[in-house]
Amino acid sequence: MYSILIVDDEEIILNGIKDAVTASALPLKTVQTAASADTALQMLVKDPCDILVTDIRMPDMDGLEMAERARQIWPETRIIFLTGYQDFEYARKALRLNSDDYLLKPVSDDKLIQVIGNVISKLDSLWMERFALRYRKAAETEKTVVDPGKAIYFLWIGYEGDASRMSARELHKSLCGMLDRLFGHYCSAVLFEEGESNTAVWLQPVVEETYWDKICLKTLEELQSFFLDHLDVNMSIGLSQKIRPEEGAQTKKKMKEACAGKENLGSLFFLGKEEMEKENGAENYAVKAVQSYIRRNPEKDLSLGALSEKFRMNPSYLSRVFHQETGIPISEFIVQIRLVLAKGLLADTDMKIYEIAQRAGFETPGYFTKVFNKAEKMSPKNYRMMKSKDKAEK
Repeated sequence: MYSILIVDDEEIILNGIKDAVTASALPLKTVQTAASADTALQMLVKDPCDILVTDIRMPDMDGLEMAERARQIWPETRIIFLTGYQDFEYARKALRLNSDDYLLKPVSDDKLIQVIGNVISKLDSLWMERFALRYRKAAETEKTVVDPGKAIYFLWIGYEGDASRMSARELHKSLCGMLDRLFGHYCSAVLFEEGESNTAVWLQPVVEETYWDKICLKTLEELQSFFLDHLDVNMSIGLSQKIRPEEGAQTKKKMKEACAGKENLGSLFFLGKEEMEKENGAENYAVKAVQSYIRRNPEKDLSLGALSEKFRMNPSYLSRVFHQETGIPISEFIVQIRLVLAKGLLADTDMKIYEIAQRAGFETPGYFTKVFNKAEKMSPKNYRMMKSKDKAEK
C-alpha cells in the first residue's frame, strides 16, 4: 500500500482530485492534501509520501521548486505534475526533475487514475527488484542440511493477491529471501519448497524452545503485515509444533488440508500432531469492540491509523482480522454505517446535503455524493425526494 499527497492552491480542484483518488481502487493507504507548497513540505518532513501530485503554478513557491525540495526530503518520491499552462519550459524542467508524468488541466478522473496506477506499477517493480537482489544473496547462503536427530518445525504459507502486481512465483522467491534473512541466525537449516500459491518451509532452530516460540510468532506476524501493507497480499500461515524430521510428509498433508479451509484465510494458526488449535476469542472481542465504536462514532476519524492507535493494534493486523471475522474490509463496513446514518438524516430531517455529509463522517459533500450514487444508484437529493413521496402516499 502506498501514500499519496495532492497539492493545489485551488480548493475545488484539490477536493475533486482527492475524491477521485479516494473513490478509486488504487492500493493507497493514505490520501492527503495540501493547499500550498509550504504546507506540503511541512507535511513531507513529518511523513514522506510515495507519490506527489502537484500543480505547478502556485503562489509563493511553484510546484517545481517544491518538488526539488521534496526530493531532498525523500529522494524516492514519485512526482506527477498537473497544470493548466501549456508551457514548454515548465515541461522541460519537470522532465529534468525526473517526474513520472506531466498532465494538463482539465484532466479526466480516468486519465489521472491511470497515470497514478502506472506510477504504482513502477513502485512495485522497484520493490521487487530490491527483493530479488536480496533473494539472490540469501540463496547463496541457504542452509539445506537437516540433522535427522534433532526436531524441526514445519511452516506453510498460502497467499492470495493481485497476480498483475506480483505473481505466485515472485511471491515464493520473495518469501524465501525474507525468511532466510529472518530465521537464518536462529536455525541450522532453512529449506524451501514451492507449491501452487504456497510455500512450505522446514526450520531447524538452534535456540531454546521458549525463545524460539517468541521469535517465530513475532516474525510471522510482521511477515503478514509487511506483505499486506506493500502488495495487498493476504497470507495464511500455519506453523506446526515440534516434530521429528520423518513426520514431515504427514505434517505437510495436514497443514494443506487445514489451510484449504476458508476459516483460516488470512490467519496465523498452529497445527499440533493430532489437531489444529485456533484461539479466536481475543480477536473476536477486538473486532466487536471496533464495530461498536464505528457504529457509535461514524462522524469521527475512522481511518485505519486512528482506529489502530485507539485500540492499540497493528494497522495491518487490525485490517486482516476484521476482514477475516466479518467477511468485509473495514473501510467497506465504515461506509455502510455512514450511509445508514446519512439515509436516515435525508429521510427524517431538513438538514442540507453538506451538513449530512459532515454529520455522517464524509470528508467532502462531493465525496459523499459520489459514494451515495454508487451505493444507492441515485443522488442524495433524489433519495430524499423519493422518501418524501413515500411518506406523502401513506
